[in-house]
Amino acid sequence: FKTTREVSLPSTILHAMMRDLQLMRDVEIPDDGPENLALPPNVTYLDEENTTLLLEEVVDDASTRPLAKNRWKRATLRAGALLALLGVIAVVVARRTSALSDSRDKIQWKEGSFSQEKWGWHNMKDGFGWTEYGKVADPNHLEECGESEYGYDYHGSEIVATVSDVASAAMCCSACAAYEDCDMWTWAAKEDVMWVTHVCWLKAFPEEGKNSIDKVEKDGFVSGFPSESARARKAGISPLPPMPAMAPTSGVKDLSLLADDESGTAKCPGEVYIEGHGSVSLINSGANTPGKESAPVKAARGNLILPYMTGRTYFGKSKECHEGNYTNKVYEGMKFLGKKFTYTTDVSGAGCGCNAALYLVSMPQNEHKSSCDDYYCDAMSVCDVPCSEIDLQEANLFSWMSTLHAYNEEHGADGTGVGLGYGGSLVLRERRDWTSEEYGPKGKCIDTTKPFQVEVSFPKRSDGILEAMEVKLTQLGSDCSVSGRVSEYLLKKHEAMAELTKALEAGMTPVISYWNSKDMLWMDGLAADGRGSCVQDSPNQCGDYVRFYDFSIKDI
Repeated sequence: FKTTREVSLPSTILHAMMRDLQLMRDVEIPDDGPENLALPPNVTYLDEENTTLLLEEVVDDASTRPLAKNRWKRATLRAGALLALLGVIAVVVARRTSALSDSRDKIQWKEGSFSQEKWGWHNMKDGFGWTEYGKVADPNHLEECGESEYGYDYHGSEIVATVSDVASAAMCCSACAAYEDCDMWTWAAKEDVMWVTHVCWLKAFPEEGKNSIDKVEKDGFVSGFPSESARARKAGISPLPPMPAMAPTSGVKDLSLLADDESGTAKCPGEVYIEGHGSVSLINSGANTPGKESAPVKAARGNLILPYMTGRTYFGKSKECHEGNYTNKVYEGMKFLGKKFTYTTDVSGAGCGCNAALYLVSMPQNEHKSSCDDYYCDAMSVCDVPCSEIDLQEANLFSWMSTLHAYNEEHGADGTGVGLGYGGSLVLRERRDWTSEEYGPKGKCIDTTKPFQVEVSFPKRSDGILEAMEVKLTQLGSDCSVSGRVSEYLLKKHEAMAELTKALEAGMTPVISYWNSKDMLWMDGLAADGRGSCVQDSPNQCGDYVRFYDFSIKDI
């Protein structure tokens, strides 16, 4: 059909649109910008500043239909705005121009620069950038993929989706496997090309079928087909399957006689009993993030902790939780060095973009009230106070991460840390201590749709320094387990293991939280080898709560 529209655009958006025209029509774009572009016949400028376009006779065929689908998805990224352009041709977006909404996210973007260079972001002009992922741990062990060709851009009937910030052809191929209607893919390996570098286009076959694919020679591009066997291993696009229905207290022993549960208020939901330690109070957080209220965390039977979405609670001294102002003097400083800590967790219903976390922080030693008004601290300075942090668990149905984060007063906290598990990655190599076949929904060792048991140990060397963090996951009825060990932690300007030893000896407070984000692929994403599970994060696919119970601590 024919249409005539006028639209005024900022130069950066115009440049992005020109890139789309280049991809669709092989239009060459000069290095000095779109204002010197030789436009296609149906596109003309209407003003001297070259910021207003006239498009006419736009044909709805295979070369133009992809644009609308493709760029609308980018418009949702970060704090940009949706821009409706030219009817059938919808173009793109201001991307990531403000800090990510969730302050616990691993990446923080600010317009024109990246606030944490250690996360590996490449900064390019006009706010376009990509992540420099860690090197693939095993280049010979990538996600399964079909045939692929370097130097070709496959054209089909339509673009199913566009995925930005894709580190490799294997990762692009893996993303295609998650989409039921993705038949082929094209990945831009070409470096330093605005709005093109590290972008992955997921496409459908031409209406005539696979044999009718138009293979356009294009240097720096890779195209291919997904592996059908990989489709069952990918998540984040289709809705979660129904989870087994169970009551919140299902399978939980009643230890209420051991835990003095008399309060039950918003701040003080009750007490739980830890075998080998005794009863502890739960103290719910003053805020989720600065200025944002936390959801409730509930206690039941003296044994069960139920954090609801955005809830966070701290282990405190028994009978020492009181309404009113917070103080760091009531937080329990448990001694974990040389100990083994065990508990049961249930992450069923926590899909891609959901994080059920249990971790240790140095709250009893923190004298700063924090911007959450409760003396909370962690390695990411969520409430503006940094401290040592040991993540025993950051998990959902598809991923698991256990991480050490060192801290010293002179150089601050290591937000990246070192760890183990299975899931996504950014700067570090992907964590592949086990596989999606072993851990995940219907996993052969750990079926994450059901509760499973966690064992975390902190052995020490003969000189008293922390030797390692060891994690083992088991499940009742399963004849296998998964496990990992972190014993090396080399960090400039830090004596990492010595710093963590000091924190463990001083006593650390267990914290339980449940939160979500659309930017959690650092935890559950595909990673550069494509073997991770989540293609995109869907925080709307998070259950109302997760469960933690049956706590114990004892000597190794």
